[in-house]
Amino acid sequence: MKLAYSLLLPLAGVSASVINYKRDGDSKAITNTTFSLNRPSVHFTPSHGWMNDPNGLWYDAKEEDWHLYYQYNPAATIWGTPLYWGHAVSKDLTSWTDYGASLGPGSDDAGAFSGSMVIDYNNTSGFFNSSVDPRQRAVAVWTLSKGPSQAQHISYSLDGGYTFQHYSDNAVLDINSSNFRDPKVFWHEGENGEDGRWIMAVAESQVFSVLFYSSPNLKNWTLESNFTHHGWTGTQYECPGLVKVPYDSVADSSSNSSDSKPDSAWVLFVSINPGGPLGGSVTQYFVGDFNGTHFTPIDDQTRFLDMGKDYYALQTFFNTPNEKDVYGIAWASNWQYAQQAPTDPWRSSMSLVRQFTLKDFSTNPNSADVVLNSQPVLNYDALRKNGTTYSITNYTVTSENGKKIKLDNPSGSLEFHLEYVFNGSPDIKSNVFADLSLYFKGNNDDNEYLRLGYETNGGAFFLDRGHTKIPFVKENLFFNHQLAVTNPVSNYTTNVFDVYGVIDKNIIELYFDNGNVVSTNTFFFSTNNVIGEIDIKSPYDKAYTINSFNVTQFNV
Repeated sequence: MKLAYSLLLPLAGVSASVINYKRDGDSKAITNTTFSLNRPSVHFTPSHGWMNDPNGLWYDAKEEDWHLYYQYNPAATIWGTPLYWGHAVSKDLTSWTDYGASLGPGSDDAGAFSGSMVIDYNNTSGFFNSSVDPRQRAVAVWTLSKGPSQAQHISYSLDGGYTFQHYSDNAVLDINSSNFRDPKVFWHEGENGEDGRWIMAVAESQVFSVLFYSSPNLKNWTLESNFTHHGWTGTQYECPGLVKVPYDSVADSSSNSSDSKPDSAWVLFVSINPGGPLGGSVTQYFVGDFNGTHFTPIDDQTRFLDMGKDYYALQTFFNTPNEKDVYGIAWASNWQYAQQAPTDPWRSSMSLVRQFTLKDFSTNPNSADVVLNSQPVLNYDALRKNGTTYSITNYTVTSENGKKIKLDNPSGSLEFHLEYVFNGSPDIKSNVFADLSLYFKGNNDDNEYLRLGYETNGGAFFLDRGHTKIPFVKENLFFNHQLAVTNPVSNYTTNVFDVYGVIDKNIIELYFDNGNVVSTNTFFFSTNNVIGEIDIKSPYDKAYTINSFNVTQFNV
């Protein structure tokens, strides 16, 4: 989707991956930072130090600012205490200003673990007076982890989310547990004349439970229900979240369902680490109903939000300009190798912001399923402005005559959209690897490349991120070189396959079938070696026809 915001562009000759701006009279923003050539441009990274889970996402309707907080260790590029909430602000969900540490644990041997932000419009907490605009009454609900104890605390901001004061009677929720964390809080309107109240989803991690609590004031909490041992359990539950998601009103050509659907349904997110199906970290979700006390899934199916290796701890924004829209962001890494990833002076990035809707999706010609559709949210108007676009249309691939696109002045940040048809071939037997492959090669060393392709006998897309000279990639065996995504055709009538991708220095996000299936993965090339050439190849003549392939370099 497109957002009607303007993007602030860097001055000529200035090297930067996020564009910094300051509020009038504000000296707290981290500015004048020169970033390495391998730092992502449209994925948020901290200026320095360690980052993991996104926290406290909210939209300031007064200033029209988006706020992102994140787990942050400014002292090193590995996880450690004291652990803070870092803070970043954006006008367009594409370029971010990093404000560094914002909310702290109060002692060096503790951590301000993950949590959420709410806007207490009606001052149910009593923290605010008329001097604070109701749209800026931000209250953080977070986990204090200290020693063997994890308990829920609250802190409030009187300046629109830039600084916080801890509630004097913390903790507001303590069950004497060492694994009780990651509260996600939202306002639930009352029904049948009942008053509305705050609802908290929080993980009791190592007993595989999501606990639901209610409160009238964010201070006093009552246990309502327990959602336990559902889906893929792994070793522990983390970072739960519950949100009402609208059904997409646009018909999906890949769906065989003709059933009428409600306007929306509740979706419960639960992250797993360790023990994901690809190893390490993963985020799953359940579609169902929430009656104010209990969440009930529509079925027993386990659904994964992203089929890649690097998408964890998703959190949705508390609010959006259109209250029905659901936006979210995740940590684009994996605990199996995150602390060894070869970046400096920062470590790890966030995913792109995504908009979520529910859609019917045909997993095969005879069945339809409800899935959470993902669409990247970027300021495309600015990113595409003056950007170079390359196109291939109606091209049938031959084994001796592939196509090659050479990018002018590559920046390492680009988008592409591929639509193709598998024609079949009598030469393709079931015992061969019959692929269509795209090779995304480095501009300074083409021996470093990403390989993205589809293989018809396996019926799956694949990504090979192992062709690099970076020792980490060779030595860390948890950093899987080859990954696969099973994805049906986008249209069973025309046999068309569709994939949209964003490549941003060292991260690739793939949106198959218009976002019904998604895969996010990091990769690492040598310093100053970014994608500069794309080769299209297949070992079999006329097996694949490219209807269209468009590549646009982002203006970053």
